[in-house]
Amino acid sequence: MMTLDGYFRVSSYALLATSFVMLAATGQLDWLSVALFTAVLAVGWLVDSGRLRFRIPKRLITGLMVGYLPMALLDWWLVGSMPVIVLVHFIFFASSFKLLQPKLNRDWLWLYVVAFFEMLLAAGMTIDTTFLLLLIAFLFAAISTMASFEVRRGQQAFAAHAPAVVFRREPAKARWRNDQPRLRSLAGFSAAALTLILLLAVPLFLAMPRLSRGFLGEGLLRGESLSGFSDSVRLGEVAQVKLNPQVVMRVRVEQSPEQYRAALRWRGVTFDYYDGRSWNDSTQRDPTYRLSPVRRSNEDEFQLREIPERRQLTKQTFMLEPLDIPTVFVAPEPVLVRNVRSLRRDTGDGLWTSNHSYYRLNYTVYSDTREVRDSELRADNSRFYRHDVSQRYLQLPENRDRRIDELAAEVTRGATTQIEVARRIETHLRTSYGYTLNLRRTDDGDPVADFLFNLREGHCEYFATAMALMLRSRGVPSRLVNGFQMGEYNDVDDIYTVRQSDAHSWVEAYFPQHGWVAFDPTPPAGLNVYEGGLMAHLRHYGEAMELFWQEHVVGFNSAEQASIVFAAQRWLTSYQSDAASRWFDWKFSLARWVESWRRDQGGEPSDLWSGDSLRSLALHPLGLALYSLVGLGGAAFIWHKRGRSWRRRIKKDATGSAVAFYQEMLEALERTGHKRGPDQTPLEFAAALGRPGVEQITDFYQRVRFGGGHLTEAEIEQLGRLLRELKRPKNHSIRPGFRNGAVRGA
Repeated sequence: MMTLDGYFRVSSYALLATSFVMLAATGQLDWLSVALFTAVLAVGWLVDSGRLRFRIPKRLITGLMVGYLPMALLDWWLVGSMPVIVLVHFIFFASSFKLLQPKLNRDWLWLYVVAFFEMLLAAGMTIDTTFLLLLIAFLFAAISTMASFEVRRGQQAFAAHAPAVVFRREPAKARWRNDQPRLRSLAGFSAAALTLILLLAVPLFLAMPRLSRGFLGEGLLRGESLSGFSDSVRLGEVAQVKLNPQVVMRVRVEQSPEQYRAALRWRGVTFDYYDGRSWNDSTQRDPTYRLSPVRRSNEDEFQLREIPERRQLTKQTFMLEPLDIPTVFVAPEPVLVRNVRSLRRDTGDGLWTSNHSYYRLNYTVYSDTREVRDSELRADNSRFYRHDVSQRYLQLPENRDRRIDELAAEVTRGATTQIEVARRIETHLRTSYGYTLNLRRTDDGDPVADFLFNLREGHCEYFATAMALMLRSRGVPSRLVNGFQMGEYNDVDDIYTVRQSDAHSWVEAYFPQHGWVAFDPTPPAGLNVYEGGLMAHLRHYGEAMELFWQEHVVGFNSAEQASIVFAAQRWLTSYQSDAASRWFDWKFSLARWVESWRRDQGGEPSDLWSGDSLRSLALHPLGLALYSLVGLGGAAFIWHKRGRSWRRRIKKDATGSAVAFYQEMLEALERTGHKRGPDQTPLEFAAALGRPGVEQITDFYQRVRFGGGHLTEAEIEQLGRLLRELKRPKNHSIRPGFRNGAVRGA
């Protein structure tokens, strides 16, 4: 059986381990720190359980603590760790000395404070649903630890100062059991306290005023950089991104009925200049170039162009993870953008906002996603382009392999319109080449020529680059676009989960009247298709729970508070109206029934609430039967609960219940004039009274209270019956000689 010290030790190490796991679960700690501190916790457990003797001299601890300060500076300057990680390393280092030696109460309190501080650090380093589960475990361990700590400290103080007390009437086994705290009750108290805390925390969380997301909600660590999304992209970099399954964003899409579940792309960065190996934005080479700010139409809305009439827009709600690149991903063509601090636009129609590498960015976009038909584009066949379009989007590298131009001419031979040229090139690349992420170059020359004429397989940016160069060689302005595929649809939460593996490149070709039109030459094998099954469903439920946590806990703000208040007001108003309507309907129905019944009895109709009507209703046979059933059911329930209460009390706490039922017997006897003298033992009192029922109850009391015994089901029933008989008003004779003020006769 676990002792109090054992329970205290388990609770304390559960608290320390949980706070450590919360930090490790952020994914920001190096594996060496995690492994070393795990070993320290294991050794500390062995030391506190008495299986290992280990003590570090205080002078050595002081020297090591002072010597660690320059190590912390080296960790920051040379290793490049962020300040918060340097702080975590220092906390682990200082805590190790306390863990690796026997502890006094003040040492435990110091470790508890450190665990609480680690929990706060973890809260600033992650907002994942894993933190919620670990936080509940941390709170339970904290409540259990502090409760057992206080009981243990009180027991130590009592043992140190109070004189030894011996209960001679109680056996040693019973005395040990009564002196020990009930550990199951302590664990139950901790669980109940945690439940109460959570129940109280929910309304406080809903009512507490919210700070601006940009003030304290930016976390402690930087986000993850995406190598495929910057001001330049070298061929092959997108493949590195596609190997990473990490979630980049979640998108909830609301489309018109005719476009429901239509495939979309999340447009990010566009590039116009190709130097033979990588794509760049030519405007970045101009030091005087600045992004153009977008006009703000109201407080939280930016309008990019005129809203098209008689056309339903596609609404996208983005929940973008912290990223180093402040790109605003959208579905083409964006019209309105909401809930971003600032919005700027480059010359390639890319959208940018302020830095959000420290926090998630939630914003909404309305886009005109209607696709232009090829029949409309056939008429848009002018070759007269603006000067800036021709200069930027017809550029070709001088050192390119001329076979690319020849292939484009061969594929498009006989094409008379721009759309026909684009479709022929797109179809040729999509059907004549294979898709692979394991691209093995055969020479160091032109990478696109190597892909087209040697490898004949590649990944998306090779297909997109080849199409852009072939279009330009045929006089069609084009550019490369980097973004993401639509992602995996989660039917649990009606949302698309977009991962880095969904990174994608495609092409946009320019048509003078319709602007930029998207083309995708990547084969179907390069487009992610997510399969169903049990694991997919489990993943969907987990992602739905995480999204709920982000939206309704992390992203809960004053607007959400107002929405909840207004919804509660509407529900209360509707409920009151419905309740009043149901009450009046019931009243009139009852009135009609009473009047009909009175007519059948030969009486006159009268008001429902008159005395005659109520009396008639009460005397009706159905009414009498209903009242009888309700009364019998209530009496049976009370009798059942009374019997059950006796059983629960005696089984749950035998010693305490023995005192309770014996005291109940004394009170019943005292009401009839039979009071126990202060110098009488229970056995002497029962013998003097001379009543079999009293002697039997006293025997039960002695056996349970001092003998450590338990009553059987039959004895519990007998005990209840004896107590009920004592409470009945009867006259009983007793033997003479009753002492100390006791009554000598009935």
